[in-house]
Amino acid sequence: MNGQDVAATLRKIAALRSLLVRLPHLETPVEAERLRRFDTLVRSPRSARIRDIDALAAGWARWWRTGQTRQLLAMAESLPEGLVALDRRLAMYREAARAGTGPD
Repeated sequence: MNGQDVAATLRKIAALRSLLVRLPHLETPVEAERLRRFDTLVRSPRSARIRDIDALAAGWARWWRTGQTRQLLAMAESLPEGLVALDRRLAMYREAARAGTGPD
């Protein structure tokens, strides 16, 4: 693959990504259950445990899509120490929110 082919492929990928981020997000039944747990954790983040990581990731993804990065950062600070570091998704959302990057 030459440089022109790579550039054309990257343009196609960027256009597809741009289209996909504009589509509405539809929750799966599993995600809906995780979001219910997340809503409980929002009220008491100190109660979060390792078993809650998927719920946290689902909730933070929702917050990320809706631009609620301040809430994400506040919750990250309120979670038990070291919990965010156990999961790459959580660490990524926290660091992106700290950096002030948006969901696009």
